[in-house]
Amino acid sequence: MRMPLPSRRTPASVAVALLLTLPGCPDQPSGSGTTEGEDTGTTSHGTTGSTAMTATTGSTTAEDTTGDPPPACPGGPLPTPSLVSPANASTEQPIELSLCWDEVGSETGAPVRYRVFVDGIDLTEGGKLGEPGTEGSCLGPLDFNYEQEYAWQVQAFAPGCEGTDSAPSDTWTFLTAPDGITVTVFEDDFSGDQGWELGGDALDGAWIRGNPVPTSYSGATAQPDDCAGGDMCMFTGQNPLGAPSSADVDGGSTTLTSPPFDLSPYAAVSVTLDRFFFKSSFPESGTQLLVELLIPDAAAPSGYQAVVLEQLDSEDQAVGANTWTPKEYVACGAQMLDGMRLRLTATDLGTGILESAVDDVVVRGHTGTSVCDGGEGAICDPNAATPCTGDLLCCAQGTFNHGVYRCSTPVPSVTYPVPGGPIGTFNGPLGCDAPDIFVREDAVDPYESDVFVAEDSCLLYEGCVNAPGWRHVLRFDTYTPNAGSRDLTMGVPSNHPDLYHYSECHGHYHFDGYANYELVDGGGAVVATGHKQAFCLIDLVDWSGWDNDNYDCGNQGISVGMGDVYGAGLDCQFIDVTDVAPGDYVLRIELNQPLQNTAVPPLVERDYGNNIAELPVTIAGA
Repeated sequence: MRMPLPSRRTPASVAVALLLTLPGCPDQPSGSGTTEGEDTGTTSHGTTGSTAMTATTGSTTAEDTTGDPPPACPGGPLPTPSLVSPANASTEQPIELSLCWDEVGSETGAPVRYRVFVDGIDLTEGGKLGEPGTEGSCLGPLDFNYEQEYAWQVQAFAPGCEGTDSAPSDTWTFLTAPDGITVTVFEDDFSGDQGWELGGDALDGAWIRGNPVPTSYSGATAQPDDCAGGDMCMFTGQNPLGAPSSADVDGGSTTLTSPPFDLSPYAAVSVTLDRFFFKSSFPESGTQLLVELLIPDAAAPSGYQAVVLEQLDSEDQAVGANTWTPKEYVACGAQMLDGMRLRLTATDLGTGILESAVDDVVVRGHTGTSVCDGGEGAICDPNAATPCTGDLLCCAQGTFNHGVYRCSTPVPSVTYPVPGGPIGTFNGPLGCDAPDIFVREDAVDPYESDVFVAEDSCLLYEGCVNAPGWRHVLRFDTYTPNAGSRDLTMGVPSNHPDLYHYSECHGHYHFDGYANYELVDGGGAVVATGHKQAFCLIDLVDWSGWDNDNYDCGNQGISVGMGDVYGAGLDCQFIDVTDVAPGDYVLRIELNQPLQNTAVPPLVERDYGNNIAELPVTIAGA
């Protein structure tokens, strides 16, 4: 039996308001031009869908419960709020905390709300009921990363009253604490020059910092078209003309050596990075990508002992390496000293094309040796025949997939769609302790409609339609419950800058790659595509009855036992089928798939096998 969902066809309900406005792109800012115009269509139930429906948002003036007129708008900007906690420039802050400030008043008694910015991102833009800003003197608790610095500000305003925005508060910063197991001793996203040393005897293709120009060789990616994160990384030889045989590594080795770092206080070391490697053929020996940890040794000819962390030197190892791949290396048993370094060497001694790249390097000191002891918490290889001992599973760690795997005790998931017990009952299959987000096929409910798209529409700017004017689209809902063993905790958007981009059209940040949409014909060919750039991942549907409602646009995620819904009325929640012939097709919805030029899905889950839903649809045409 189908579980009732918030529906776009439930008139005058808060559920409709949420589905139509919250997670997707709101209307363009005032003065930026028209987005969608008229949109009409028929659902499979014969009712009319319309994106002209609007959500009921919070009142913009004080609620009139006495019959008296609401307070007048203030005559000018409100006072500037003063920040309270966490204290400016504080350190060792917990990863879950609230941001607090002193409230300000309005001389007319008009209600006052607050915008809260973390790293320049407004966390209060359109809360769950669509009203901007937040009430009161605190926002939170919010989820942050370990060992990350954040900057925050607050601004007061009177809703519905122009010219009342206060000046932004002072900018305060705070630094969160380490996780108690590791401490970051060196990190580089290559946004600046930290002094990596270049060396080697290669005739061409020396390491360079920048943004690579893409190249391909025999249909394979030889150099990526972007860095793994941000706009800067290190790669072998810039090639502005895109010719694969130009500026690749030739005739020897090119080395890249990090600045020194101090590991003397620690018992072990781990290194995480994203790497790319391409070699067109291996007709000779000695061609390779080599990653090494350098340990100071005055008796060694070079002044260092080298511990090999990874060596790619065969055709089998090169297969699939020409995508951005997150990797973790652990040096077990190595002496921990001050002045240690990391070195990458790309070597091509023969014919063919060789390219490599590296990004987002982090070196962590471990306070203990559990990462090396083979038991619970030890590093593991998920591709190994026996990655862990006993009943332990090799499980990805964290929210974002950094290639970090640890031997872990299996835990049960919640049972979907009925937990089968009191709140907090986990009696599903055993697996890794992680969320499990999937697409519920029986809630897709596709229907066709027509929409007019202006030339300055966000739909066109974001690539959701193929051309301006009247377009015929296939709309549908995407419902994604979390039936894992723990929350999908994204937290504030600046926790994961690589997963968000700023939309100039909509004026806020989009979460990249939430879902991809394809229309497939009977021969398996993709005839039309769509995509969804989610603004928020939130708790919207309580399918478990646990009332585990924790996440919204300011603190994003999907709790276990909850689900998020992207309603058919949202921007880009469709496929443009204007040029598709009437007939029978398959609608394919793909969730949490690897982003362009990447090897793994961005979000850690316990089961990736349920992230693609396919269902038959019949396109009637315009």
